[in-house]
Amino acid sequence: MELLKRNKSFILVGVILFVIGGIAGYTVYLNNPDLANLEGSSIFSGLEQKISFFQNLNILGKIIFIFLNNLLVALISVFLGAILGLFPIFIALMNGFVVGIVAGKVLESNGIGYLLVGLVPHGVFEIPAILIAIGLGLKFGYLIISTIISILLGKPTKDNEFKLFIRELKPAFKIILILLCIGAFVEILITPLLITIIGG
Repeated sequence: MELLKRNKSFILVGVILFVIGGIAGYTVYLNNPDLANLEGSSIFSGLEQKISFFQNLNILGKIIFIFLNNLLVALISVFLGAILGLFPIFIALMNGFVVGIVAGKVLESNGIGYLLVGLVPHGVFEIPAILIAIGLGLKFGYLIISTIISILLGKPTKDNEFKLFIRELKPAFKIILILLCIGAFVEILITPLLITIIGG
């Protein structure tokens, strides 16, 4: 909780970016529903092959695949945040955008109950994990920018904040790993079952 409190401003920025991306994706879908079709869509370029590979995996393979895929996103969000925070900004907006498009399609085809059942059970674990990673990436970018500005102006750099940030990474990734692991299990074992029940 202390870790989340210390980084709440950066995580909040990540949440806002994610929501903006989601609204943009949903708006784009309403104006062009064909974007939700994988075939021939540049937005989902390469995703069709990824889905095909995923569908051929066994249950354990699917859990591992989802976990590793989300973990990769989290790692990129944190460590490539060093590039002035640009990558976590892009990841927050793009993930929100994709969720917005998918939400639009599901709402139109199956209704809000189906959307909630299909997203919330695993989303309550996976989305916070990614948002924490995005927040840390944004903080990393902020510290890099702050350091550059301090050097240029001849002012003291934020060495103590950097040291604290490095110490925060270990407990932060413990939280992220646990959330992503639970989320992957729920997404494969629980969510499909709930969808089947809702869908009759």
